[in-house]
Amino acid sequence: MREVSDVIPLSPEDRSRVPRFRGPCDFPRFAEAEDWEVLRHLGELVRGECRFELTLSDEYMDGAVVGLPPSILKGLRNGDFSYQDHVDLHGLNRHEARESVVRFLQESHARGLRCVLVICGRGLNSKGKEPVLKRVLVQWFTQAPLKRLVLAFASARTWDGGAGAFYVLLRRGQGKAPVRSPAL
Repeated sequence: MREVSDVIPLSPEDRSRVPRFRGPCDFPRFAEAEDWEVLRHLGELVRGECRFELTLSDEYMDGAVVGLPPSILKGLRNGDFSYQDHVDLHGLNRHEARESVVRFLQESHARGLRCVLVICGRGLNSKGKEPVLKRVLVQWFTQAPLKRLVLAFASARTWDGGAGAFYVLLRRGQGKAPVRSPAL
């Protein structure tokens, strides 16, 4: 009290110029939105439903799960991973090709394969000389049920099919325990 004893109160006119205290400020909305974004992303990671970062052009296409180290995608692009099996979709329509790709990738994942080659062709024998399967393959890789299996994909090197084929990097198997069937 001794320190403030010489303070002179403000006149009513001067008091109106001083902003009123509005209490504690609310949590910033952008920070709240960031928190929800992080939680949503973590949930996607746990469920295996990650988004993909895509690079698309007429000749070259690649994509990887958001957060995958760039060195892995670079290695896939460069053909550093040896593919362990392949499927050729030449002569199949979209419906047949989708069934074939889904079955092939599911079986490859179940067998513990990490890198496979999917040959779709460049469309040179199709109507209008346009690749029919190339663009839809990108959609299939990034949507259920395959997005839970695929970590990354990239157009193949020339000697493996070039723009008419994709290297596909699969996730690791969930566990190393053997598959058991019920006793008969």
